[in-house]
Amino acid sequence: MTPLTPEQQAAFEQLRDIRLPAPVSWWPLAPGWWALIALSLILMAAAIAWNIQRRRTRRYAALREFAALRSRMETEDYSGLATDLAALIRRVALSAQGRHLASLSEAEWAGALEQGRFGLPPDVAGLLAEAPYRNPETLEPSRVRALFAPAEIWIRRVA
Repeated sequence: MTPLTPEQQAAFEQLRDIRLPAPVSWWPLAPGWWALIALSLILMAAAIAWNIQRRRTRRYAALREFAALRSRMETEDYSGLATDLAALIRRVALSAQGRHLASLSEAEWAGALEQGRFGLPPDVAGLLAEAPYRNPETLEPSRVRALFAPAEIWIRRVA
């Protein structure tokens, strides 16, 4: 390398280093980010409102009570279980289909439970209709267990 002349040295001193621009910051956010944040907040609020509204439905309340009855069945506490299930079915039917069902008893009530596209099977409807009037000890646990699957389907469809 050859040494620099004084003129070259003076010109070299006048040179400046390249300045890089400042790094791009996250703040303030671009409009697209603001739109994404707003959309996320709207979706979260809608999900919360939907969940609150869903919990206020009679189906949700009936299924919660049904789950409590099912847990009683799993602990093999069958005393009055069919009666409690029959009462739940009657409350769901009264709230979903109207008060005209309130005056029905045994055979008429069983017939009303069997009616329609979502009706219960005749043996299940008959047992649910007579369960409140029977001695709870006279029901076999296998017959009580057989009530639960059709009753849950009925609640999900009717409520």
